[in-house]
Amino acid sequence: MQVKRMIAATIVSATALAPSLALAGPEGTYAMTGTNPGDKSAYDGVIEVRKTGETYAVTWRFGADETKGIGTLARGSDKTLAVSYDAGQSHGIALFELQGDGSWSGVWSSMGGETLGTEIWRPQSGDTTMRDGTAGSMPASASTPDGQGAARHQ
Repeated sequence: MQVKRMIAATIVSATALAPSLALAGPEGTYAMTGTNPGDKSAYDGVIEVRKTGETYAVTWRFGADETKGIGTLARGSDKTLAVSYDAGQSHGIALFELQGDGSWSGVWSSMGGETLGTEIWRPQSGDTTMRDGTAGSMPASASTPDGQGAARHQ
């Protein structure tokens, strides 16, 4: 009888927490790794995502360089994030999907680009809460399609 009560209490607790975990968004700080379109050269940096009403302010930091973007979750889904970014001379778009481990994985390209880069955001410990409740990574390059600009190299 005692075991049944413990199981019931665990189920009730998990059910009570489920809505708050489901509503957790992409906001937080992430360690980011990626590849540039074309040559697939690697880069890394830090991503900060902040909720701004119905949208998200996204900042990529590559050392002293910053790229800013605006993102939105897909309507009816908290697992797909679209981000448009402005890197001075270059503008582009990225699309990310939430992974089971709390990271965000996606593809991106600059305006006029014909190939895709990749990016993974991994939550930095203590700065974000993953869907499973544990403490817990988003796109851009200032590279233009013709190879000019400040591509993110490791």
